[in-house]
Amino acid sequence: MRKTLITLLFISVIAARQPIVYFYVIPFDNLKDDPTIEWISSGLSDMVSNKFKNEPGLLIQNKQDLEVIMNDRSLMLKQPIASRNLLLLGKYSRQLEKINISVQLIDLATWEQIESKDIAAEYSDISKMKSSVAENIRSMISFYLPSKSGGVSVVLPKFIEPNPVLARDPVTVKSEMITKNLQQEFEKLEESMDVLLGLKEDEKLKPKNDVTLFDNGGEWTMDFSANQMVEENPALKPNTELLKDVLNKLIDNPYDVVMKKPNFIYHKDDDNYITVQFHVTYSLKDEIIKDMLNTLPYTGIEQNGSLTIFYFSKESFNLSEELTNRIVSGSHRAVPIIRFFNKQGTPIVVVADTPEEQWHSKKSEKVLYLPENQFSPMIDFTVGGWSLQVAMETVNIHAKYEFILPMSDVENLSNVSLKFISENELKNFLEPVL
Repeated sequence: MRKTLITLLFISVIAARQPIVYFYVIPFDNLKDDPTIEWISSGLSDMVSNKFKNEPGLLIQNKQDLEVIMNDRSLMLKQPIASRNLLLLGKYSRQLEKINISVQLIDLATWEQIESKDIAAEYSDISKMKSSVAENIRSMISFYLPSKSGGVSVVLPKFIEPNPVLARDPVTVKSEMITKNLQQEFEKLEESMDVLLGLKEDEKLKPKNDVTLFDNGGEWTMDFSANQMVEENPALKPNTELLKDVLNKLIDNPYDVVMKKPNFIYHKDDDNYITVQFHVTYSLKDEIIKDMLNTLPYTGIEQNGSLTIFYFSKESFNLSEELTNRIVSGSHRAVPIIRFFNKQGTPIVVVADTPEEQWHSKKSEKVLYLPENQFSPMIDFTVGGWSLQVAMETVNIHAKYEFILPMSDVENLSNVSLKFISENELKNFLEPVL
C-alpha cells in the first residue's frame, strides 16, 4: 500500500507540472557594424535576461540553448505540456544621437512572427533606453506568462476499495472457452471455403509490393517494380516553393547598390588631367533576410555579429537537382562591372571588381581598364548530404573607385552603369569591350 501511494504521488506531481515559457535571448544585431556602439549588442540582451530571469513560469535561454533546440527539435516534446518556445530577435542602429531599436518575437514551434516593436531612444540616456526596451518586451510576452494567482496543486486519486471477485464454477468457465474456440474455428473454415470457391483472395498468398517478407530460412525479401520512380513528398511542396523563391532572390539579385555622383578633382600642376572619384555602397537587401526569418522553417540559426547562418534540413524540403547543381557549381557568384560612357554611348572606362588574378593582369587599348578588389560576396551557400546552409553578412561595403582622365574625356562623359555579372559569364562580357 505504501509503495502504491508513493507511485501515485510521483505520477500526480509530474502530471501537475505547469507549462513553461522558454524565452531565448541572443545578442542584438548591430546593423551598420558601428564599433562605437557594439557594446549595446550584448548589453541589451544581458539586460533582458536579468530583467526577466525571476519571472514565474519563464525560463531564460541563451544562444547555446537555441542552437541545441534547433539541432534537435524533438526536445520540445519532452517539455511540459502546453509549453512555449519564444525567440527574441533584436537589431539596432545609430543615427546621430538617436538609437533605433527593433525587436521581434518569434514562435520557434511554427516559425511565425508573433509581434514586433520599433523603439527610438536617446543615446545619451541609456537607462531610459533600457527601460523602454524592457517595457515593450514585457508587453509582447505578458500574454504567454502564467497567471500569478494560480498555484500548483497535487491531485491525488481517491482510493477505491476493490470490488469483490465473484467465484465462478470451473465447469462454466471451461464451457465458455470451448464455445469461443469453436466460433473462431468456424470463421476460419468459412474463410477457407470462400478462397477455394474463388469468392475471396488469400491475403497471405497475395504478393505485396514494397513490403519486406521474412522466410523461415533466414532470408529477407521484398517485391518491387523498377518502373516505380521515387516521387517528391507532396506535403513538403509549400515549404519547397517558399525556399525556391527566397533562394532565387538570393542567387539572382541579392544586393542593394547606392551610387553617388562622381567627384572631379582638378590638378593644380596640370590642367589637362582630372582625377575622378566614384563612390559605391553595396549591401544585402533587407527583405531577403526578413523572408528567411519569417517564412522559412529553418532547423538552425547562428549569429555572430553581422554574420548570420541559416540551416535548412532536406527532411523539410524537396530540393531539386537543378537548384542544387546551380549552388554547387558556383554559377550564382557574381561581381560588379562598372562602365563609364561618353555622349556617343561608347564605354571609355571599365572597372572590374573581381578577386580573380587573370583579370588583374588584363590590358586594353580601347578603354581605360581598372581591375579592383574592393567588393566581396556577402552571401554563400553550402550543400551537404542532409542540409543546406546559407551564410549572410549584413554589412555595408563602401567602395571608392579612382582614375585619371584627360579633360576632354571628362567633358564628354555622359553616364555610368553598374551591373553584376556571373563569374562564368565574365569572359564573354569583358572581352568584346576590352
